[in-house]
Amino acid sequence: MFTKPMIAVGLFGLALSASQPAFAGTRVVGYADLDLSTKEGQSSLDSRLRIAAKQACEFDRKDLPQVEFESARQCYFKSLADARRAKNDLRPRTVMAK
Repeated sequence: MFTKPMIAVGLFGLALSASQPAFAGTRVVGYADLDLSTKEGQSSLDSRLRIAAKQACEFDRKDLPQVEFESARQCYFKSLADARRAKNDLRPRTVMAK
């Protein structure tokens, strides 16, 4: 049985502090198609992590009220930092084509 490698991006913990938005969520980022031993693979994964963090924190919303902007921004940077730490724990591997 083959399972696709993924990284969960979002806010984890027992409780969210008041500075973190109630709308924060979790996104799963797949990377089975990437060769993480190359700069291109690492760059592609980092791009996917940025997009997922924006979505999880709704920082990509065009209609984000000004009052929620700072909270969403903090959520985005924390989520991205958490995801990058998880990415750094991955061992680079080459994707084998079938």
